[in-house]
Amino acid sequence: MAETHVAYDTRSGQIISVHHGELDAVRARERAQHHAKISGDHIGIITVASEAVERGKLYKVDVSRKALVVAAGEGVGFSFRIAGPLP
Repeated sequence: MAETHVAYDTRSGQIISVHHGELDAVRARERAQHHAKISGDHIGIITVASEAVERGKLYKVDVSRKALVVAAGEGVGFSFRIAGPLP
């Protein structure tokens, strides 16, 4: 089962970045802080199974439960593809 690390703003639940695969949660936090330019105190990381997300749905993080949930309004969609050259 492949893992996906989701970095989010702990104040709003907004997803900042998504890292799929072998990247560890510490590295995912560092990258999110660098790209989002917010304090590391406001970045949370959750890890979910890649199979837990569905194409076409939008997601956010429920801050109180620290869980990925389907967003009713604004959110982030997930799209995974194979990286690298095609055979």
